[in-house]
Amino acid sequence: MKVLNWFILFTMSLYSLEFTIHENNSNTLNAIMAIGEIKYDDVVRLDNYVSKLPKKKHIAIYFNSPGGNLYGGMRLGKYFKLNGIKTVIQGDSICASACALAFLGGTDSNGNKWMSSTTTSSLGFHAFSKKNGNKYGSSDNIQNIVSEVLRYGQYVNAPMEIFIKQFSTPSSDIYWFSIKEELSLGIKVWDIKNNYFLDEKPTNKTSLLSSTEFIKRYFTNLKKIPYQQSWDKLSKRMQNKTSFHKYKDWWDKKVKNIFIKNIDSISKDMVKITLKYHLKDGKSICSIDTFILENINNKTLIKNQTYKKCF
Repeated sequence: MKVLNWFILFTMSLYSLEFTIHENNSNTLNAIMAIGEIKYDDVVRLDNYVSKLPKKKHIAIYFNSPGGNLYGGMRLGKYFKLNGIKTVIQGDSICASACALAFLGGTDSNGNKWMSSTTTSSLGFHAFSKKNGNKYGSSDNIQNIVSEVLRYGQYVNAPMEIFIKQFSTPSSDIYWFSIKEELSLGIKVWDIKNNYFLDEKPTNKTSLLSSTEFIKRYFTNLKKIPYQQSWDKLSKRMQNKTSFHKYKDWWDKKVKNIFIKNIDSISKDMVKITLKYHLKDGKSICSIDTFILENINNKTLIKNQTYKKCF
């Protein structure tokens, strides 16, 4: 059972759900941070917010919310499924009660379920209650609400195990799912310390990629995955040469596409690669880069880079 700082949860509940740009925002991803208590009409506010964002291939919403209005949570979940919006629980954050219901609607742009937590996040469910904390009185009313929640679960294709835990946990308490339980329910879990999804944990084979394959994947995936993941493949020495902000600014705002023209292995830990950059201002750059790799704690990192322009 995860321990929650209830003062933080209470403080968060004083504020309505607010939408801002998340740091993972990129040229292919509209990343939205959602913090606060969920209200019934938040889906309308979110739709208005999304309508003003630039059109991109992917949308993801990053939650840090103690919950709120039951129906507001389900309305958000349906909206996520209908519009192909991924759901994420921000690192070191919570998503409980109505937020947890909304989280279940996470869907990618291809219509596949896509929900993600982290090793430092908390996902919690409990039985519904009125605003004042009292249970709904009428047994008929309770049955109607239960049936609506179950229909919602069916619509977003959520595992029944979640609702068993929800309805068996008093409204005065919260059942926090363990990482193992989240993985068993099809929720992706990002390992904050080691920077990979636990269900995609590298095997010894993938962690010992050849130097050429490592560099090839680095550039092939650079514009497709969150920039933080590529940044984490740089050694501390490389990271100290610039800031993550400048690194992300270059790849996200300046570079439109990057192509590998040629790649050669110089030695076990050295690679020479010819790259062509298409910039967003219409210009093109060609460079010949030499990379030196190192292995730290069974993790391959880029230790050093030298480059020169192509002629």
